[in-house]
Amino acid sequence: MEASKKNEPFEGKRFPFRMIIQKSYPDLVKPHWHEHLEFVKVLSGRVQVYIDNHVFIAEESDIIFINSCQIHSIRCLSGEDCAIQGMIFDKFLLSGAFEDPESRYIFSHFMNSRRIWNPLTLSTLHRRVLDNALTEAYEEYTHQVIGYELSIKACLYRMITPIFRQYKQETFRELDLRRTIESSLRLKPALDYIEVNYGRKIYTGAICSSINMSPYHFTRYFKKITGVTPVQYINQYRVDMAKRLLLEQDISITEIAERTGFCNINYFDKMFKKLTELTPIEYRNQFFHSYKSSEALK
Repeated sequence: MEASKKNEPFEGKRFPFRMIIQKSYPDLVKPHWHEHLEFVKVLSGRVQVYIDNHVFIAEESDIIFINSCQIHSIRCLSGEDCAIQGMIFDKFLLSGAFEDPESRYIFSHFMNSRRIWNPLTLSTLHRRVLDNALTEAYEEYTHQVIGYELSIKACLYRMITPIFRQYKQETFRELDLRRTIESSLRLKPALDYIEVNYGRKIYTGAICSSINMSPYHFTRYFKKITGVTPVQYINQYRVDMAKRLLLEQDISITEIAERTGFCNINYFDKMFKKLTELTPIEYRNQFFHSYKSSEALK
């Protein structure tokens, strides 16, 4: 079965988070992917889990972590009475969690990693932390007493920390890590330049001057550190800013294109749809109402 992208009902809302209990046979979760992060706990029975090309059996009390954009599905094993608990949330809820460059760098890799070991192989203590945090988050989400968002974010931090530490320990060697951090810090002036000037025409030469590199070496260096070309990075940043304007301000699509540095409305439409699978108008129509509703409740 082909996997499709799933848009969560919380998209465009102020607090993009939800939890569900799923019971069905045989397909608990049909093949799909989304840009969000997800924890799944097996409440009863045994299930067969597919994450990208990895297939494994998970049993009662096992906890699974699904990273952004991973194709996944879950099926009950034959004759099993199965139930799972899912926690799905936007990764922006974890933004700002780290101050030092080393942690930020590792975390950016972690968010795009396909090397998470499932079911989660953590110590008994850390498994208990995850289990307790899941239970607490579900209670907070169910009752939504004032301040529940803060409590849920605290649960997310407690859950992601042991996985993040294990990932760092098993993926990076200290010497290689320090060298990579130093390289990524050298790129910071270029990223700062893009952030300040994304609303106007950006010339490669000006960015190169900010870090004293030739255009040829800069392009190769930029892709090595970020995984994308400078043009791809700029387009993604501009689209991200456009998404905010579409929801936060009642201005025309043409004005948004101009404010975010796109040379014409047709190119803006094309690039926005390429990166979001929606046109700017479709994005605003789909998420504007829920965003304004969440703002009114703030």
